[in-house]
Amino acid sequence: MSFIKTLLPFAFLLIAFNTLAQNRAIIKGKVVDSSSKAPLELATIAVLDMRDTTAALISYTTSDKKGEFTLHNMQADIPIKILITFVSYKPYRKTFTLKKGETFDLGTIHLSPQQLNEVVVMGERPPIVIRKDTIEFNTEAFKTRPNALVEDLLKKLPGVQINADGFVLFNGKSVEKVLVDGHEYFMNDTRIATKNLNADMIDKVQVYDDRDNDPNHLVPDNDVKKIINLKFKKAYKKSIFGKLYAGAGTEDRYTASGLINMFKDTLQVSLLGLANNLNNTGFSFNDLYTLGGVNRGGGSILSRGGFGFAGPTGIQKIISNGININTDYGKKLKINLVYFYSRTNNLFNSLTNRQQLTGDTDFTTNSNTSRTSINNSHNLSAEVRMQPNPATQITYSPAFSYTDNQANSTTIGNSFSNFIPQVSQASTSDNNSGNTAQFSQSFSYNHQYKKQGESLNISHSLQISPNNGYDYNISDLKSFTTGLISYDLNRFANSINKNNDFNVGVGFNYPISKKLAGSIGVSEDYSHHVNNTITYDFDTATGLYDSFLQTLSTNLTRNQSTQSINPGLRYNFKEGYALSANVNTQVIQADNQFDRNIPDINQNFVEFLPNINLQLSKFNISYSRSFTQPNIGDMIPYTVVFSPLYQVTGNPNLKPTTRDNYAFRYSNFQRQSQTSMNFSIGATIEQNAIFRQRTLNAVGAETSTPINMNGRYNDYINGSFSKSFKKHNGVSFSEFTSLGLSNSHGFFEINHQDGFQDTYGIGLQQSITLNWKDIIDITENYTLNSSAVSYTGVNYSNQNNTTHYFDTHFNIFWPKNINVEGTYTYSYNSIVSPGFQKSANLVNLSIAHPLLKHDRGEIKLTCYDIFDQAISTHRSISENIINDTQSQVLRRYFLVTLQFRFNKSLVRSASGVKTTSDDSKDKKPMMIMMPRLGGM
Repeated sequence: MSFIKTLLPFAFLLIAFNTLAQNRAIIKGKVVDSSSKAPLELATIAVLDMRDTTAALISYTTSDKKGEFTLHNMQADIPIKILITFVSYKPYRKTFTLKKGETFDLGTIHLSPQQLNEVVVMGERPPIVIRKDTIEFNTEAFKTRPNALVEDLLKKLPGVQINADGFVLFNGKSVEKVLVDGHEYFMNDTRIATKNLNADMIDKVQVYDDRDNDPNHLVPDNDVKKIINLKFKKAYKKSIFGKLYAGAGTEDRYTASGLINMFKDTLQVSLLGLANNLNNTGFSFNDLYTLGGVNRGGGSILSRGGFGFAGPTGIQKIISNGININTDYGKKLKINLVYFYSRTNNLFNSLTNRQQLTGDTDFTTNSNTSRTSINNSHNLSAEVRMQPNPATQITYSPAFSYTDNQANSTTIGNSFSNFIPQVSQASTSDNNSGNTAQFSQSFSYNHQYKKQGESLNISHSLQISPNNGYDYNISDLKSFTTGLISYDLNRFANSINKNNDFNVGVGFNYPISKKLAGSIGVSEDYSHHVNNTITYDFDTATGLYDSFLQTLSTNLTRNQSTQSINPGLRYNFKEGYALSANVNTQVIQADNQFDRNIPDINQNFVEFLPNINLQLSKFNISYSRSFTQPNIGDMIPYTVVFSPLYQVTGNPNLKPTTRDNYAFRYSNFQRQSQTSMNFSIGATIEQNAIFRQRTLNAVGAETSTPINMNGRYNDYINGSFSKSFKKHNGVSFSEFTSLGLSNSHGFFEINHQDGFQDTYGIGLQQSITLNWKDIIDITENYTLNSSAVSYTGVNYSNQNNTTHYFDTHFNIFWPKNINVEGTYTYSYNSIVSPGFQKSANLVNLSIAHPLLKHDRGEIKLTCYDIFDQAISTHRSISENIINDTQSQVLRRYFLVTLQFRFNKSLVRSASGVKTTSDDSKDKKPMMIMMPRLGGM
């Protein structure tokens, strides 16, 4: 009932908007060339609100092939201006007021080309310009509140959506990169730019297709991601800007972070740093995203895991810093360099209830785990882009990373069954450390020939990854039944692993006719993987780990080479309609080397992997086949006894797994109505799927062996709908609905009894966002996850579980100079183990007040988890095993923070360099429209 009461106001609001739409007006017309009378396709039609001095953009569209356009659901009884622009043509303007229910026909609009010697100077800039696949927004047409961030600006742009985690969508497509003046900005996370740069620094926002790795435009339009480029105002192209942030609170909580940018000509240098014990694990989470609130539009305070309500597990102390450098050498060479360092100290505690069903026996283990860990990581990456001529592009991307870690954990558990009140009591102490290094590089060369569609591509990749690990393990088990032997184990293991991969390939595309094109690619892959583990028992006589354990030591090596040839054809029926097909033929030689004087297993395969894709405008139908080798560890021809409770026997006769993948997708975004619809259905069927054949006795001792079987599959149906409503009386409103259905069919064998498991899942999400004059911003979200597991062939009880999440995020900028922000999250898990928490109410609240001139500073008081109810629970079901886990999370604390923003522009004068602060006001730039001369 509480959910209904909460959602009712929004249901009434939806009805009100639909009723309002019936009283709105329509604008239509046709755009042609004034001389030839030919229709102008892709002319930009923008509607501006003349009640505001900034002439805010209300709606926009483009003309079709016939030059026609229609704008629906336009607001009546307000003064508006229609602005029609087309590159190299004089703009058309008209101011008027619509009547309710009116269809206002502008008729045929004749645009006149600019003359070669004509210069037009005007103080008006079009709010939006569309040039083929690039949409450019003029930020002056989108009013934001003082000190707004780029994210606030993007939310006002038509077609832009920002989800709960801060990731950006445009016209329903994911934005993969956010560039700053055409350069990468901390390539790891787009949100660093959107949540840290000020909106008033941006002159234009450009949106275009991400074709960096698809220069031949072979990827279907529906699958192409988007890139957003933030073009800075001239005054900020030479500036030093950023922010500093620090806070302290109860429970010894603290936080500190900083972002400093220096932009000068073609050099961009950015520095990031943070330290906290608030479980903000890096730059992609809340710390650098926060501005005056507990959850400033990004990086959920609590994430969700499985079917439970989860928060960031454990208590973490983090130190991280990074640097991003961009520099250009002329127009032909661009270099990006990124370095990150992070140190994480984690304290973790959890409770686990594990049930195993075997016929009439239910075997249960309750355990408590305590773990501490320290991780240090260094990541250095670069990207070099060279374009020696317009037809050639060369990219080289090297990267190096190094990580070392130390961890100590203790687990205490008790086991019992429905027949035996206590089977065993066990304790395990584990002390491990290790390091991993990785070097990788990728290279691509693409050349476009004079003939349209003819191109050559050369690619190369290399990865070298050695790692070492040390593990000290002490395990004690006390048995209370005759079926299980008590034991004490004290062991040391040293593991040395290598994963090296090399690839080189050449591809050629050639147009056979105007509609038909052919392609062929050849490649060579080589991999060298080593898994070497040496295990020793502790010798009480010597006090050393010097008793070698052959049964727990392995030295496995796989050398594999693959030669591929991949011919293909593509037929373009017309724009947006295409059929492509290719068959990747792979010749594979694998040499599997084992220890213990066991002969190698040499394998040879020839695989035909077809890929077919049919694009029919907004519909896409595809089929593909993939191939996966079994893990060499599953192919060992001997038994590894880890303990009296668990042992594994390998299977050298395992076959590779092939998967047939089928998919149907529909994607449609209506620019005029700001409506997005997506639907997909798909299935994957496996041949020679690998699963584990297991035996389990009455006291829980398990033996397993991997085997192949046909018939495993999974399928899904997903759909989503979103709509943004036109702004009315200062109110903007949007809604998002998604529904997903899934089913997976698997098999298992326990105690020589074959069984099948079908898992059915339902996921529903409903989100509503309401904004009133940038004073009140509310987002409500409801999520339902339901799972049902049924068994056939075995006498197991069917399982089901349902979780509900309801959360509200609000941001209020009232009274003046006060920002009140909060989140309320309610979670309910229908089935948990005894002693686990079923539901929780998480409430976070903050109050912020600006300080200093131009609000460059801010003081904020935050309370996290007011009711002290934060939990993390997770349930998983696999075969006959049900796992429930409840983990330690961060609980209630109060925090006071101070934040300072700065911006210094470096303006070069005749006498030298003059530094001016952000106190100065920018003048509105005038627009000079001049003809583009040939050859320039």
